[in-house]
Amino acid sequence: MALISKIAHKYNYLRDFYIFQHLAIPRVSKERISKSILKKYLPASPVIIDCGAHDGTDSIELNRVLGGTLHAFEPVPEIFQRLADRTRQYPRITSYPLALSNKSGIDHFFVSEGDSDASSSLLPPKDHLIDHTTTFFNKKIEVTTITLDDWAIKYNIDHVDMLWLDMQGFEMQMLKASNRILPSVKVIHTEVSVKETYEGVGVYDKYRDYLESLGFKVVVEAIPKGYDMGNVLFVRR
Repeated sequence: MALISKIAHKYNYLRDFYIFQHLAIPRVSKERISKSILKKYLPASPVIIDCGAHDGTDSIELNRVLGGTLHAFEPVPEIFQRLADRTRQYPRITSYPLALSNKSGIDHFFVSEGDSDASSSLLPPKDHLIDHTTTFFNKKIEVTTITLDDWAIKYNIDHVDMLWLDMQGFEMQMLKASNRILPSVKVIHTEVSVKETYEGVGVYDKYRDYLESLGFKVVVEAIPKGYDMGNVLFVRR
């Protein structure tokens, strides 16, 4: 029976490897990826980070669908207050008025207004100004930043199962400073830019190559045709 079990395990591994290597990556026509798909890649009661949590809509839904413990980061004071108010009734969600970054300290944050208050970034806007002319960046504030590793040490977190990243182009820079925690991450749902939406953004092809070099594979791409940005689901092989 042990031999049969080993053969079955090897067969399943080779089958999954073949599917990934030889079949096209699933693409969806919409910008959003269903959160229910995350269940198959995560353990029960996962530790989740929602970075760029905005008003907590995704945090609440992730907690409802996946359970576990969720840590939500939002550095814009007015929006953080909305996040804190909305998630106060959820005991497994903790909110932080911080920006995850590649360094801990104080940094400038470019605040979006107009049609979108969800496009703020540590990076100055570039092509975003051309593609989204009704969103403005007339305000720059100072925010407290922290690296993922420094945060984990401060709050005694030894692992994170999933990262839900909406950082308006700063995702790769943040991850490159996360050498302690990133190896524990199994799933990354991340916003991606297919052009230089913000100055210095890690565009999608380079971002994908970086994550693949760390052992992640693309499971779903949700980058609608003609969009400057989209979302991609990565899972560790």
